[in-house]
Amino acid sequence: MTIHQAIQIPAFETGFQIVGRVAWRARPKEFLTVSQWAEKHMSHYDPEILPFLAEIMDACSDPETCEVGDMGPAQGGKSTVGEAFIGWSIQQDPAPFLMAQPDKAATETYVKLRINPLINSTSVLKSELLPVQSADNMHLKLFRGMYLGCAWPVKSQFRQRTYRRGWLDDYDAFPDDIEGEGDAIGLLEGRMTFHKGRDTKLISSSPAKEGGGTEVFIEGGTDERLQPVCPSCGERAEFDLIRDLKFDLTGTPEEAAATAHVVCPVSGCVLEPEARHALLKSLTDLPHKGFVAKRPEAGKFRRTFRRDGLLSFTDWPSLARQWREAQIAWEERQDEGPLRTFWNTKAGKNYRSMLSGEKPVEAETLIKRLESGWQLGQVPRGPKVINVTVDVQHDRFECAAIGTAAGRETWLIDRFALHALDDGLTGVQPFVHKEHWRVLLSLFDRKYPMVDDGVICGHAPVLSVTVDTGGSDKKGDQATEGAKYFWQAARALGIHPNRITLVKGASTTTSPLMPQAQFADQKVKGGARKSSARLWRPNVHKIKNMIDARLRREKPGPGYIHMPVCLADDDKKHWLDELTAEELTDGKWKARRARNETWDLLVYGEAGILKPPFAQSRSDMRWIPRGYAIIWPNKSDYADKLPPEQGHESVFEQPVQSDAPAQPKQQARKPRRRTTRRDGKPWLERRK
Repeated sequence: MTIHQAIQIPAFETGFQIVGRVAWRARPKEFLTVSQWAEKHMSHYDPEILPFLAEIMDACSDPETCEVGDMGPAQGGKSTVGEAFIGWSIQQDPAPFLMAQPDKAATETYVKLRINPLINSTSVLKSELLPVQSADNMHLKLFRGMYLGCAWPVKSQFRQRTYRRGWLDDYDAFPDDIEGEGDAIGLLEGRMTFHKGRDTKLISSSPAKEGGGTEVFIEGGTDERLQPVCPSCGERAEFDLIRDLKFDLTGTPEEAAATAHVVCPVSGCVLEPEARHALLKSLTDLPHKGFVAKRPEAGKFRRTFRRDGLLSFTDWPSLARQWREAQIAWEERQDEGPLRTFWNTKAGKNYRSMLSGEKPVEAETLIKRLESGWQLGQVPRGPKVINVTVDVQHDRFECAAIGTAAGRETWLIDRFALHALDDGLTGVQPFVHKEHWRVLLSLFDRKYPMVDDGVICGHAPVLSVTVDTGGSDKKGDQATEGAKYFWQAARALGIHPNRITLVKGASTTTSPLMPQAQFADQKVKGGARKSSARLWRPNVHKIKNMIDARLRREKPGPGYIHMPVCLADDDKKHWLDELTAEELTDGKWKARRARNETWDLLVYGEAGILKPPFAQSRSDMRWIPRGYAIIWPNKSDYADKLPPEQGHESVFEQPVQSDAPAQPKQQARKPRRRTTRRDGKPWLERRK
């Protein structure tokens, strides 16, 4: 017997119940500024840490402001401002929004690490996502009443869609010209035409382009600076990290941190590191959170803000330590890279080269410091290793032998040109016959006489050969092919790949000093052919800054460049002219004269030891491979020897076998990793 149960039909919702369930969507929203929204909904935003961020945020929600600029140190809250602007736009005033990062990888990383967590952790944002599967994509997110596009600076990303709001983050890393279409601000402006008058764009970045980029945008607006209240004298002042941060300028980075303090620019008050919190706290109750417009006549259309690193997250002792480290890098190896990084990312300022505005070094100045006692082709006491550099010309190879000691102290050991092949008759044509590059193979076997007081005390080997593959006469491709042939020929003779350096200077001023090398050839199925030649792309503008600073040094020591007196001879003086053939103009080195080979050869010499496993950023000489360091015998062993006549053998002909004096036998030595094979050859000769 089957028992049928009655089906219970739920009661229909009444109109009153339906209205009660959805009425909240029609309820007028509480009007909030961007800073108020961030304080209420963003869990990671604390308005008391950097109080001035609220003023920049609120400029983004001001209906009278269409353009907002924010320039300051890295990790100084610029991303927090941008995220609050996005969140406010989604929940408070929906409108199409474009967020752009410098490249595709940066965009995807930012979406994964910042945008997605912001949406998922903020309930009012997550509830605004459209309930469809395609609403939450990497590059396009769909919300009620708006969409968020996540792009990077290629022209295809600034097409098809219109936007009412936009944020260009890390703008100084954007290209100046995007595929011939103009800069990113102009392309974003074109996407906002439909919303003109109601549009808002935010441009934020740490400065990295002297005379351009974000700084130009900031200067075109109100250019507002912070003026906190000095906790000592009670006066308001604009503090400047470069001008007002003081520390021990002669000590170690640790001593700099221990002595760090700030001097008030108004009354000269000495502020200890703990005063930083009082300066920041004083901004809370000041009008506009302490910002004062330098150009108030610009009005509210473009409000721009410039922030100093003294009023950021980094404490003053840490700033002093990092600044001192950058100063030491300049003092020891004339590397401006750390100084530039400190100014841009910590001080929030564009770095101006220490050589900018300096008159070019002249040949007459160099003649006064030429040294007697040695000639080209000889090694005086001082250098610890020799490297040969090659500049490729259409009918010759211009060459130099560069000696290096600790602290990048440098000697011009030799300067010569190779005009003919080994037969002495056939002229070289590097851009026509790649087989002519074989004439360079003999450079690896060169040995230079070590001369002290006229006595030849041994012979110094050549560690490596550095060749420029850029070429001249606009034949860079032929030069690269010839250089690759030279690489393969040297490898076939058993030359270790670390002894061969092929370089091609990078044209930009912002690239790394010595980025990782690229393999010249590719496999058929893709991927690098690791047995092919490696091509290094050093930043020659930065290296030229270093070489120019060394040429200006007046006393021997770290960074000084030694040159023999024979360079003053009439037939060699043109090499000094070549050393002074370029000048620094607008951050780039430009030719003053056509011939600059000797200058380039010194640049390649620095590039040749910047790569691993050689010196890189180190100023010591412990990186020299065993068997290639210049070791002088004891002076007492040859003090009674007369200088040999021309053509005689040297006093000592034993090859150099060690880069350190032998230890006394009675001293116990710690076990060390084997550096030679059983046949006694050093590690640099293992790979054949």
